[in-house]
Amino acid sequence: MNSIYPVLSGALAQEKRLELITNNLANVSTGGFKKDVAVFEGLTPLLTNAAGTAIQPLSHLLGADATFGLLKQVSTDYSAGPIQVTDEPLDIAIQGEGFFAVQSPEGVRYTRNGHFTLDANGQLVTTAGLPVLGSGGPITLPPGIVSINSNGNISVRGVEAGATVTEVDVLALYTVSNPKQLRKVGGSLFEVVSGTAVPSTEGRVRQGALEGSNVNPVEEMVAMIEVMRLYEAAQKAMQTADDIAGKAANEIGRLG
Repeated sequence: MNSIYPVLSGALAQEKRLELITNNLANVSTGGFKKDVAVFEGLTPLLTNAAGTAIQPLSHLLGADATFGLLKQVSTDYSAGPIQVTDEPLDIAIQGEGFFAVQSPEGVRYTRNGHFTLDANGQLVTTAGLPVLGSGGPITLPPGIVSINSNGNISVRGVEAGATVTEVDVLALYTVSNPKQLRKVGGSLFEVVSGTAVPSTEGRVRQGALEGSNVNPVEEMVAMIEVMRLYEAAQKAMQTADDIAGKAANEIGRLG
């Protein structure tokens, strides 16, 4: 039965991979979504004593080739998604590095999803109603025609004949030095868990466009088929090992 353990660990690892693939596919149409990738490692486990001190590799008991497939980490792919032109004045895509900053009840969060709208008070908000932040805090727009240049400068021209252009605010873009400083919190939002987000110097914005999800549905479907085949093979291997162990036990019993 010892031969089952490495196969079982691999099957469990593939279950986790399948969860990630399923979530990626569920967000293939979510603006600014960044796909997750499972990173695995092979581990030869150690036999420990009651105090938790390692004594020897379990390969001494399980066999020299016993290796357990363990989930090392879930890595987020921050590559840019495709830019989709919408011609909606409050749809904004980021070209290059950076994240929009929004104010959530738990603090400032960051997103690449630039599908914004106005609330009843004229405040620029996400689809979830979170205020979008500019250089002066939450952005409030007066009535009129909104223009946003590549540097994020927001101006509004009044609708009356001969109306002047009002410079409103500058859309804030932020970045972090290491993507591992970010953690997903749902709704295409990220929080900074270590370090500090700083203003982006290279990111540019494009009005009337949105960044799509960076999930490639074809690649994810191929990965899902691969996972299912590996899981099926693991099940067959465990069944075979169980049959062999049962047969060995019966034969030993007869010899006795």
